[in-house]
Amino acid sequence: MQSLKTTQQFSYTYKKGMRTQRAFFAIYSLPLEGLPPFFGTPRTSLLGLSVSKKVGKAVQRNLLKRRVRAILSHARLEKQVIVFVARAGISSLSYAELKQQILACLKRKHPHKGALRRV
Repeated sequence: MQSLKTTQQFSYTYKKGMRTQRAFFAIYSLPLEGLPPFFGTPRTSLLGLSVSKKVGKAVQRNLLKRRVRAILSHARLEKQVIVFVARAGISSLSYAELKQQILACLKRKHPHKGALRRV
């Protein structure tokens, strides 16, 4: 799984992607087909993580990012662009709870053949 790099890529995903949200996070998703040239030609899914200082100190934010990367790398997903946006209070979730909530969001199908839909 590759990562999103530029603000332009994040902004495009926020505007055009389908959003699914929970109490402690939101996930935006776009299919890889028909992406603008500034995304390049990705061979695998693209992942962007947005974890603000409201989530906690650097140790907590980095732990959360490692957990989300691990969960999504082991999940069998269609190739797509995913942006994970963490909200305050997410550090109270255990790994098992976080995994269950993320996978529940990803089970929803969205109209563009991705793994999410707008809520």
